[in-house]
Amino acid sequence: MWLDDFDSGETGDESGNSVSNSLEVSEKFKEWVKKAGAKTQKIQKDEKKAKKYDLLLAHFLVKIILEKKYDDLVSLLFPCRDRWYPSNFLIGIFSLVYEDISKAIRDISGKSHIKFDFKSELVKDFDDSDMPKELRDRINHWVEDMMDVVAMESSAILTKRLIDLLDNYDESLHNFIKEVFVYFFKSVNINISEWKAYNYVDFIIWELRKSYRSVYFEDVVEGED
Repeated sequence: MWLDDFDSGETGDESGNSVSNSLEVSEKFKEWVKKAGAKTQKIQKDEKKAKKYDLLLAHFLVKIILEKKYDDLVSLLFPCRDRWYPSNFLIGIFSLVYEDISKAIRDISGKSHIKFDFKSELVKDFDDSDMPKELRDRINHWVEDMMDVVAMESSAILTKRLIDLLDNYDESLHNFIKEVFVYFFKSVNINISEWKAYNYVDFIIWELRKSYRSVYFEDVVEGED
């Protein structure tokens, strides 16, 4: 800090070193004030965005709860909320089966909406060696949405906490994502086993953790500038 370099000038001589030191401290103080002001502005801007996003997500959560077809998924979401997973992250998971959430995330991220209308004519079992391109693309876009929704998080502390949570196996989270995954495939007339769904969940969480670490690192570095 700038105070560590402060010199009162009491031991200075008549050569002007005291004045020089004072000017140096003054410049450092000005620089510190400039950086502090920039951080304050960023915090205020982030808080404003966070309030906007929180209201948006709360709106979706109410709609999800009111739709009876999502009851089983909602019952798995709340234990995750009790574990202190950020709301943005949990709502992002739901975006696979709730199209309007994906649209909102993509509007905020400046990306085009996903066009998906695939449905198998006959009920069949999942085969990852023969997954239609439409399904593969939809899953990829879903993971992308979950990456983007956490990038919207205004708090680096919350992002760090999410990373710490994902570093350890959590049955409640795995069950929630797995059931969203199963629900999605069932909606397009495809049955996927829990074992296969769990394999995908493990891979998806691993990919998300890498992405969130990158977001957190960039945010911390930016905050130190």
